[in-house]
Amino acid sequence: MLTPALYQPEPPERDEETKMTENLVQKRRTQLQAAVNSMGSMVIAALRQSVTCLAGHDLALAARIIEDDARINQQRRLLEQECLVTLAAYKPAGADLRAVGACMELVSELERIGDYAADVARIMFKHGETPFPPESVASIIAVADVAIEMLAEALAAFTSNSDEQTARASVASEEQVDRDEDSIIEQVFERMRADSGFAATGTYLLWIVHNYERVADRATNIAERTVYVACGQTPDLD
Repeated sequence: MLTPALYQPEPPERDEETKMTENLVQKRRTQLQAAVNSMGSMVIAALRQSVTCLAGHDLALAARIIEDDARINQQRRLLEQECLVTLAAYKPAGADLRAVGACMELVSELERIGDYAADVARIMFKHGETPFPPESVASIIAVADVAIEMLAEALAAFTSNSDEQTARASVASEEQVDRDEDSIIEQVFERMRADSGFAATGTYLLWIVHNYERVADRATNIAERTVYVACGQTPDLD
């Protein structure tokens, strides 16, 4: 006979209802993360269209980007509702609760990132038919490409089992984006100081590059939420 000090009672078996609920919660979490990924694909497509729009000064494409932004906004509202229903109906806990909460935050982040693409398109209309200086456009597109890649990788980390290391690596270029934006700002200011007639064009260029820099910032927010889902702690990756 075992002494009380050595006796370790067998853990109670989970009943079938508990197991079924846990399976439903995990399935629902997977569905929500897939839906966030789908919305992210819409946003990334809009951003890439905005780059194409900027490169070719394509005002027809700019109009389509602005029109399609309404679809992204609608998707945000739908997914927020799905997250709330999941929280109320399934009462997730632990990593599942963190994941559902992160989904709610991410759809808000993604909707705002979609706005950046639409904002670039609106700036194109403000500037009119005259193309922007090609050297400035090339520099801004380089920033945009890095920011969009950061976003794509951060989203992939979130939807692939909330992988912490991949999330951290996805936003390693954030500081480089900041430095490149600063360099473009200085170049634009230098030209504005030399040519007062460049003031309006220069202002539009500053707005555009800042929109793409903000994409990188929000990609970093997504990576931070991914780390939080994985380990319960929120790092400062900025």
